[in-house]
Amino acid sequence: MGLKEYVEAAFGMDAEKWILRFLLEKELAGCGDDTLRWLKLFEQCEQWQKQLLLWEENTFVNGIHGWNLCMHTYKLHLPDEVNEGDWAPYLYHITLLGVVGSMSVGKKTSLAEGGRKYHNFSSVADDFYGNGSYLSLTREQWLAELTGLLEDSWEIYQRFPGNNPAYHWEMEGNYPRFASVLEHLSQDMNICEVVRMNQFGGDDTVWYFAKTQDFLYLLMLSDSM
Repeated sequence: MGLKEYVEAAFGMDAEKWILRFLLEKELAGCGDDTLRWLKLFEQCEQWQKQLLLWEENTFVNGIHGWNLCMHTYKLHLPDEVNEGDWAPYLYHITLLGVVGSMSVGKKTSLAEGGRKYHNFSSVADDFYGNGSYLSLTREQWLAELTGLLEDSWEIYQRFPGNNPAYHWEMEGNYPRFASVLEHLSQDMNICEVVRMNQFGGDDTVWYFAKTQDFLYLLMLSDSM
């Protein structure tokens, strides 16, 4: 099986359903309520980060379809043994790292404190919602897609800059940071497989999985209202 088959097998047509089932029935099966589930998940993510994470960069630029185009990028160890049995849990772990990693401290606190009252744990799956779209890309196609997003964002920002000095100050650092991520990725000539999960243009989070012989890059991009 190739990377696309592993990603499709893990997430299928109902990615939010499968990730939630995995958490409730396996990783967090011993937790009695949503507050405990959030706290345990945050703890688990810290462990997965120590085990798997090699490098990360997070930034946002002016949105194309929504308010802001947010990007979270991770370079991760591959599973110790790359076989069919390892990939689904591994893919769940690294994408959950992205979901939790994109949360502020305040949001984590609010989710955990409201867990018992609001039964809110199902919201952990919101970023997995999509239409079951999976596409294999070459390294060059992937980099061209990302470069196109940056160029489209910059063009919109230049046309409708607004008059918010704090936002402009932030963009002065964010656009170069986005470009530096693309430069980092373009320098890795060992990227051999790339898969995109979901499509741009709606509220769906778009996920890119890019595999080398030794590592995997994960990009989580959201561009919603």
